[in-house]
Amino acid sequence: MKKKPIILLIGLVLLLSLGVLIFAKTKLGKENSETSPSLKAKTKVEELNVIPVDQRPYIYLTPTTDGRNVKITLKEIKKPALNGEYELEYQTGTLLQGAFGALKLDKLPFEETTLFGSCSAGGACTYHSDIKGGNLLTRFITEDGKYVLKSDWRYFDNKEKADSIASKDAKFQLKAKELSKSRYGIVFNAPGYPSGLEGRAVSDQYSLQTSSVLTGKAELTLRANEEGSLEIATWNGSKWQYYQGTIDGKTITATVDLAELYLVVIK
Repeated sequence: MKKKPIILLIGLVLLLSLGVLIFAKTKLGKENSETSPSLKAKTKVEELNVIPVDQRPYIYLTPTTDGRNVKITLKEIKKPALNGEYELEYQTGTLLQGAFGALKLDKLPFEETTLFGSCSAGGACTYHSDIKGGNLLTRFITEDGKYVLKSDWRYFDNKEKADSIASKDAKFQLKAKELSKSRYGIVFNAPGYPSGLEGRAVSDQYSLQTSSVLTGKAELTLRANEEGSLEIATWNGSKWQYYQGTIDGKTITATVDLAELYLVVIK
């Protein structure tokens, strides 16, 4: 007869223990739920290329004559920012490499030369080869937030002295005899373009920079985002020039003067 109270007591203890365990698990789950927004904030993917194209900075990439470096030039910034930074990613053979740095906005143009490789503290450098291209991410901090831009670029080691070059997306195709004289070239889907453009931009803007100065004429084919009365606009470093050509749907082909930036407009 005395065993029954003991059994009841043991059952009560087990029941209380189970209740404490359930409460603790519920509380822990609640705490994890409450802290998850901050974890999500840390891993939140940045929104890219959100601001309108006509408000984006004009940036281009230039290969050096030795092929071991690339020069990043920030020529113009339209949407005010307090500071900025860049992340240059590139493919060398089958590997991805990267370089990082600050964009100084107090005095433009800003230029910084980045090595395709790495150097030790002692000064010994290893140079990457078989550069294929990559992307450039730029981040600008403003008074009320930030804007982030990301664009592709394609690298050319013109050992064969080819006279034609194209962008990574193949929407930009240029042919000129002068190209055969330049060893290295970069076609960059630039995030923005210089001020003063007449008409409405209806294509990406493509920067062409080579390791030697290009002059003369070229046959250029550009694909726009829409059909219409298309014209090619080029920026030669100091002014805009406009060219009419043969239009086939969203594609226009024209003979143009070699320049540093090309795009399609509708006036």
